[in-house]
Amino acid sequence: MALTEQKILKSVEVLVDQNAVNVCWENQILRDAEIISAVPHRCAYTTEQKEQFLAEVEGAAPYAAILGW
Repeated sequence: MALTEQKILKSVEVLVDQNAVNVCWENQILRDAEIISAVPHRCAYTTEQKEQFLAEVEGAAPYAAILGW
């Protein structure tokens, strides 16, 4: 029995009117490749957090470009 953890990007919502991005991940624990626990994790990013957003979110550059960051 092998337990593993993974973090899956579930959604990215660009809020143009607020100049922000909402991101949702799912932290999963798997036992022999079967999900036994899944906990959502959310974060909102603003212009001041651009570098953090680019570092933490895979494929973030196009979303930042939409907002003109």
